[in-house]
Amino acid sequence: MSSDQNDIRNLQEKIQAAKKSSTPDTPNSPKPIGKIMKVVVEIVAAMAVGLGIGILADNYFETRPLFIIIFFLLGSAAGILNVFRVAKSLQNN
Repeated sequence: MSSDQNDIRNLQEKIQAAKKSSTPDTPNSPKPIGKIMKVVVEIVAAMAVGLGIGILADNYFETRPLFIIIFFLLGSAAGILNVFRVAKSLQNN
């Protein structure tokens, strides 16, 4: 029974040593390419959603360019606001 307890104790010590060696002292900061990709995805996604809503609205109301233009501009504005928010949060970190 004592050999089992020694084995468990040794295993726990090894686990603790592995945890200490695997955790960095400083947190990993995002890489520059990750920051750029996050900003690009934010603006492209907002524009795509606006464009999609505009196309659906134009098909429903049968007014071809009107809602596409309106919702594309709204999506672009939302994307720019999201970019400012992301840039501000990245600047604080």
